[in-house]
Amino acid sequence: MQLMGDCLSVLGSRLGMTWDPVNRQAYLIRHGKHPGIPLHIKAGVKLQERELVLPLTAEGNLFEFMDQDSSACSMKLSGIDAATGIRVKLTVTIPFRPRDAAFSTVPVIYTELAVDRMPSSFRWIAQTEDLVEGDAFLEIHGEGFSWNSRGRVAEVGYDSAIYRPYEEDDTRREIRYHEERFSCTDQVAILQGEWKGQGVAAPFSLSKGEKGSVLSLAWCVYDQPLLNVLGHNCPFEYTRRFENLEQVVEWAILNALEVQANAVRIHDILSNHTLGDSVTKLLIQTLHSWLMNTWWVVRENGQDWFTVWEGNCYFHSTVDVEYTQGPFYLTVWPELLEYELHQWPLFAKDGESCLGERGRDTVFLSHDMGVMGDSTKQFYPHEMEVEESANYILLAYTHWRRTGKSDVLNTHKAFIRKLMSFIVKCDTTGNGIPNKGCANTLDDASPAIQYGSEQVYLGVKSLAACQAGIKMLEYAGHGELEDFREFQQKALETIEDEGWLEDHYAATLTRTLDGTIDPWTGEPKSGELAGWDAHHIYTANGLALLDMVGHDTGLESSRLKSDLVSSTEKTLGRYGSRHTSYIEQEDTSVFVPGLASHSPKVGWISMNLIRDIAAAYRGIDLITLAENYWSWQCTTNTQETAMFFETFYGNNLSFYPRGVAVYGYMDAAAGFVCDAVEGKMLVNPLRGSMSIPLLLFADWHTGTAPKVTTELLDGRIIYELPPSINI
Repeated sequence: MQLMGDCLSVLGSRLGMTWDPVNRQAYLIRHGKHPGIPLHIKAGVKLQERELVLPLTAEGNLFEFMDQDSSACSMKLSGIDAATGIRVKLTVTIPFRPRDAAFSTVPVIYTELAVDRMPSSFRWIAQTEDLVEGDAFLEIHGEGFSWNSRGRVAEVGYDSAIYRPYEEDDTRREIRYHEERFSCTDQVAILQGEWKGQGVAAPFSLSKGEKGSVLSLAWCVYDQPLLNVLGHNCPFEYTRRFENLEQVVEWAILNALEVQANAVRIHDILSNHTLGDSVTKLLIQTLHSWLMNTWWVVRENGQDWFTVWEGNCYFHSTVDVEYTQGPFYLTVWPELLEYELHQWPLFAKDGESCLGERGRDTVFLSHDMGVMGDSTKQFYPHEMEVEESANYILLAYTHWRRTGKSDVLNTHKAFIRKLMSFIVKCDTTGNGIPNKGCANTLDDASPAIQYGSEQVYLGVKSLAACQAGIKMLEYAGHGELEDFREFQQKALETIEDEGWLEDHYAATLTRTLDGTIDPWTGEPKSGELAGWDAHHIYTANGLALLDMVGHDTGLESSRLKSDLVSSTEKTLGRYGSRHTSYIEQEDTSVFVPGLASHSPKVGWISMNLIRDIAAAYRGIDLITLAENYWSWQCTTNTQETAMFFETFYGNNLSFYPRGVAVYGYMDAAAGFVCDAVEGKMLVNPLRGSMSIPLLLFADWHTGTAPKVTTELLDGRIIYELPPSINI
């Protein structure tokens, strides 16, 4: 693979490593901003007078040929010296195993350098027949880092920082932070090799085809409570099992081989499909980008507190971001979503703040649950009332149906009802489509898509949320649901009667800006709403998660298919589909550094992924567009490390977590539906000659997962399932 930026981090524990081989730089991921604390990894060999290194340091000459690879739990760089046949491979590995917190949060990263000699010549360059002697070395150093060797453990000291917002600030135009610096003293266990200065080294003497030195380190940390959750700095989740740094080091030494073996098993599951190499690479890269944003701590009452930063915006568990990541949670780790579903209600806002008296006895969710080092309140500059409220309901519903666990809806049924009431109250015209509280997450889009009144996107999502909410409240015995039933029925009729335009659903039902408020300036808008009738990729956004549990909203199937096909055709570019077919001729948006910008053709990769999932469940194959999305990731990360780069043709949403939406490709391609409440599972494959693992039923400990396999027979797709899956 081409050399490009990558990173690997321990789940929730704020320890990881970033590689930027293009710029010959590395970073230590800790508590502050991406990509981390600058450092140099000097890894390579000394061959007589020549010193060759991998491109993670500015010092030394590079290997003649270099390659890169990665898996869910590892990243690798290798180099070859053609004249001698010497080959080195640098591997970083983490302990990550889905649905196993005790294993996945251990704060250790392993770094290994292996040396061997190729058995034959590389390309057409003659290799010496003599023994090749030299020294392998693996050194880690950087400004502000100090090392102190103590036998088979080296102490490393440095300063880290966490950034905290000024809570009293008006955040509508800028979020200001103050830096809180503190000293860290970590321990690096020397697993293989002898310590020299700032790393390990070992000699080698190799004939053709022989394996040589292996150098191996385990970087271990144990941090003080740092994340401020509702006024208290909370300890990391791993402190439940480890009392001090020495215990982490002991675990790292004892479990080094298991961590390596586990990395192979996890990769065996995730790569065992026939959707193509670009899908595999996206599965890996987006997981790495998601991991670097995770925080997992324990509150003073013993409650697990799990949040995910919104990439380089650093908001905690933004509801729309986590909604987009829903396919990942619903297939790989539902329990993490459950933590968030219990947390978000603590950040509810009174509906009267949006609707006045009309909003009495209602609540809404606004956007996030904090920023940077504080999970204390909503910090985004404006509300996204209808969107985030609907997102919560849909996540709660699909989590319940997917897992069969009803704790969330039983605990928060009153909250869910108040969210539903708020959504209904945001329709002041009685047509079932909200016309208040309509600003949404698409903060770089045109007004029609971003905050237009009576959006079809929000209309469909509100319809879906009310249908889902009705089912949850019925189950919980929360009666008097007629208002919600009337709302969803009216919404369905209005979308079909007024939203359909020949081959697609409109962006908005309204054709003017009259009565809308610019969420960035607070100023009322009026006049023509350009782009109201454009093709856009958001009609089915509210349906993708429901498809995974088999819920049909009643929207006309043939129209949805036509909308998906025509909107993709009208918006598709080199790297994916942009928001809408409408191209603004004049930029009237507000530029907010670090939060929002504007471009007339901007698109978001994760929104493409959600669209593709909804399309696959309707028999429309857009999964080949993964090639386009991966091409964009390569384009950006071969110039600088940006990890999952969400936006193309404008904006700067990098290091983003929500690319893990791609994990929904597996179930969608298989047409796999799982409703644990009804005890229902269905399969309706998208392609013949296909093999897909069902990640929900994976045995991550053994590296196996049941698979859907298909073939074409007499023009029909037939499928086979293992006996363990009863359809």
